[in-house]
Amino acid sequence: MTTDSRPPRCIACSIFRREIESLQASGALDLAVDYLPSMLHMAPDRLDARLTTSLTEAEAQGQKVLIAFGDCCGHMEDFRAKPGIDRTEGINCCEIILGREAYRRLRREGAFFLMPEWALAWRQVFMSQLGLLGSNAKTFMQEMHTRLIYLDTGIQPVPWQALNEASEYLGLPVEVLPVSLDPLLASLREAARSASHHDGQ
Repeated sequence: MTTDSRPPRCIACSIFRREIESLQASGALDLAVDYLPSMLHMAPDRLDARLTTSLTEAEAQGQKVLIAFGDCCGHMEDFRAKPGIDRTEGINCCEIILGREAYRRLRREGAFFLMPEWALAWRQVFMSQLGLLGSNAKTFMQEMHTRLIYLDTGIQPVPWQALNEASEYLGLPVEVLPVSLDPLLASLREAARSASHHDGQ
């Protein structure tokens, strides 16, 4: 019996692209990564289909797979149960970046998180995808949340203009929270290790 010693192929949400590329450049992470657009989160069925295609291709090549996503579509746990596949721990990208305890504490405080990619695309997220237009945007967000928190991973300059515009449009104050890439790295490494040894049982 031949053991496949190749590292798992990583299929990641583009929300992590710059952070993963930084970890690769530093030598902390040695994985080949394919990215799927983060806006697929707004269409879980399409995300499901794209992941199914990518996993089927990897399976045909005998490649084990690390999925760098949260629980973002209906079949994520079904994917994870298959031999040679595992994913990063966390309900979404923000929990993966922050770690479980910090994420849940800030959520209880009413935070709405913005990762760097979505901070720059806030109009597309809130207006085009979520349909929050006019005064309804402030009403909805203020009923659900107390503030915006930008998760500053330190990879790119804080996009203050975009953050201030989003804050004004949504009627919520904005905070910038510097975050370490250590939780993301630990989650990627653990999922890679698990995928390499996952026999589906």
